[in-house]
Amino acid sequence: MNFTIVANGKQARRDEAAAALVETCRAHGDELVGAEEGVNFALNLICADAPRHFRRKAQSVFVFSIMEDERVDAGFKSRCYTALVRSLSNLLLCVVPGARGGPTEVYFTTPEAGFYHIPFDPEAVYGRLCPIARAHFATENIFSEDLPERLWEGSAVTRELRRYGQELDTMGVLPVPFPLRDVLSADARRQLYKIYGITGASYGNLSAREEVPEFGSSTFWMTGRGVDKSNLRVVGKDILLVRGFDRARGAALIARPPGADERARVSVDAVEHELIYRTYPGVGAIVHAHAWMEGVPCTRQNYPCGTTELAAEVAALLASVPDPVRGAVGLKNHGLTITGRSLAEIFSRVRGKLLPEVAMFD
Repeated sequence: MNFTIVANGKQARRDEAAAALVETCRAHGDELVGAEEGVNFALNLICADAPRHFRRKAQSVFVFSIMEDERVDAGFKSRCYTALVRSLSNLLLCVVPGARGGPTEVYFTTPEAGFYHIPFDPEAVYGRLCPIARAHFATENIFSEDLPERLWEGSAVTRELRRYGQELDTMGVLPVPFPLRDVLSADARRQLYKIYGITGASYGNLSAREEVPEFGSSTFWMTGRGVDKSNLRVVGKDILLVRGFDRARGAALIARPPGADERARVSVDAVEHELIYRTYPGVGAIVHAHAWMEGVPCTRQNYPCGTTELAAEVAALLASVPDPVRGAVGLKNHGLTITGRSLAEIFSRVRGKLLPEVAMFD
């Protein structure tokens, strides 16, 4: 893989860790090139108080931002997550001195609110970055304004999505969308929309099958990207109909009503939901929540949301549970994917069992 490194100012501990990581990348055959030479990933060295974002040319370029912090206190996690968002990164690495003179540690923060740490070892860090940098996003949308008129205002299925989105909110596992306008400049927000097609960041999603004869039997409704899942109102914006998936292009095929919001996109997890519905025909609904349940099997790698690798791993892991149609699996340092014959059936199983704190693994 080709990679580049860019730095904002100088920080001794951060720069020392970055230099060791660069050498490790090179030892694995990766080539350090200029930022304009076509890169697979970038090491973006930032300062916590004024993090700069790397202007990637495409979504397929992964950005790993590295900063240092002197203390792990009550505000540490918030500082890390804010720096992650402001630097528009796929992963934030924060280098911190070890307690009582112990070895330096590195804290990982993901956009899905994953937060864990290990002793800093460049080989171990590379082992966590490499699978992410090799992953493939499948988050494009291809639109057609041919949603049947009878569905412009929704259906019984979209009303169920609205109802259960509200219930997720009452469970305390559906945080309010992250206020991007409070932490990003107008330029950074434009870059975020250009690369990811989102204007807000929120956690979780829901989907449910509904056969639409005009499109065949594999259609399903799914919540939109970045929308408040507790306030699902508008078809074509908050809830969208996925009529299929173009796997070669990594794009969900979306049917929408005329005049729908041009900025609306389906959740990045559409690739995962579509694969689950295709693999397990008995599944009628799926819920993804940044929550946890005791005793669930868990994926091995924290691939980013919206990648074909995460979708494949989740779909394969469902085969290990007693009944994949009524299953629940964990996504490492991320949350849960829960399947059922219907949303009502899913919620009847999980009420009182969802833990708001996601288990973290190194």
